[in-house]
Amino acid sequence: IAVTVEVTAQVKAKFRGQVNELIRGLDADTLAERSRAERQLLDLGPEVLPLLPAPELIEGVSAREAIRRIRPPLERRAARESAAASFISLHGERTLVEILEQIPLQTRNRVDLVGDDESFKEQRLRIEWDKTSFWACLDDICRRTGLRWQFANDSDSISISKPAGPQSTSLAVQITGPFRLAVKTAEVREVVGDSTQRIVRISGCLSIEPRLRPLFVSINASDFTALANGNQPMAPLSPDAKYEIPVSDGGREAPVQWDFRLPATIVPKSVSIRGAFHCEIAAATERVVFDQKSQARGTIRRRGGVTVRLRHVNFLAVDANMLNGDIGVTVSYDFGGPAFESHRSWMFHNAVYLETKGGVRANFTDFETTQQADGAVAVDYHWQKIAAPATQYWFVYEAPTLVIDVPVEIDLGGIPISE
Repeated sequence: IAVTVEVTAQVKAKFRGQVNELIRGLDADTLAERSRAERQLLDLGPEVLPLLPAPELIEGVSAREAIRRIRPPLERRAARESAAASFISLHGERTLVEILEQIPLQTRNRVDLVGDDESFKEQRLRIEWDKTSFWACLDDICRRTGLRWQFANDSDSISISKPAGPQSTSLAVQITGPFRLAVKTAEVREVVGDSTQRIVRISGCLSIEPRLRPLFVSINASDFTALANGNQPMAPLSPDAKYEIPVSDGGREAPVQWDFRLPATIVPKSVSIRGAFHCEIAAATERVVFDQKSQARGTIRRRGGVTVRLRHVNFLAVDANMLNGDIGVTVSYDFGGPAFESHRSWMFHNAVYLETKGGVRANFTDFETTQQADGAVAVDYHWQKIAAPATQYWFVYEAPTLVIDVPVEIDLGGIPISE
C-alpha cells in the first residue's frame, strides 16, 4: 500500500477567499488599509504561500511590492517548521494497513507496505500514540510485528516488509528532531606504532525523515566528547578533523563515525558520546511556473532565494500528434560558497515537468548540464514524444528556496563495546 498526501487543495479551500480579499486590500486607497492587509497575510502563516501570486503577475505596484516583502519571512518560517520532527497521535485497535494509512496523513512521510504475504496486512495492533515521533512509531510497529523498515529505492519513502534473513540490531538508538541515529558498532582498535594507546571507534547510521531533502551532514570531531566505562574521558583521535558526508544522492541515510583515543591500560566495557553535528536541508520548495504566455527566451521568475531564467524553449513535431521538447534554464541561488559547490548535484534532482491545465504531467526524458558557476547551473531538459500541441503545456520547475542548517544533538550512554 502506498499513500501520498496532497495538502495543497485543502489549504486552498480553507484560505482562498480570505487571501484573495487581503491581496485586494494591498492595493487599497489608504496606507492604513494596505498595512493591515499585509500584516494579516503574514499572520496567516506559511500555509498561504501556495495562494500568493507571483509578484511579476500582479498589476498594482503597492500589492506587487507587498507580496515581495511578505514572501521571504513566510518562506523562512516554512523552512524552519518543515525541518521539525513530525508526530503521530493514534489510539485504539486497528489493522496494520489502517495504521500505515494514518502515518503519511499526519506526517507527510510516505510509507509503503510491500510483500506478497497478505496475512500480516490484516494483523491488528492496539496503538496508544500521543504525539509520538515518526521514527518511534515505525520502531514500535516493527518491534511488535517482526517486520522491518528500510528506505525504498527511490529514497523518498519507507518500505515495511518481512525481513529476508536475520536482522541486525542496533547497540543504541536516539531520536532527535526529524533524525534517528542508530549506533551499529563500537569497537576497540590498535594504534599502529603506539602500544600505549588504542582507538575506540563508534559507527552508526543517521536516518532523516523521508519528507525532508537533506543535502549533506557536517561533523567536527572537536564538537564531541566521550567517556569509557562512564568515567574515563577520551580525546578525539583527530581533534581538527572535519567531515562532510553527502546525502542527496544516497537517499535519506548517512553513515557517521567517531574515533577516540584511550590509554591501552584501560579495558573499555561501554562508551558514551555527547555533542552535535549539522545537517544541511533544502527546504521551502516552490513551484516556479512559466505559462504559455511567458515561455519566451530571457523570461525570469524569482521565488525566495532562487531565480529561474529561460534560455530557450523549442518544440519539434515528430508527427501529427507527437512532439519532442527542449527547454534550457539557468537556475541560480543567492547563496553559494564551498559547501554549496561541493554538493551541487542536489540541484539536478529538482522536479521539472510540463503540465497541462488539467494537471497532467509530462516528466522530462533526460537532461544535460551546459554550465556551472558558484551557486548556479545551466541545464537543458529534453522530452521525447509528448502529446501535441505544445500550447497546452506550462513549464514547471520545483525548487527549494532556502537551505537551512539543522543541528543534530547527540547524547548516548551505555553503548556496549564489541569484544
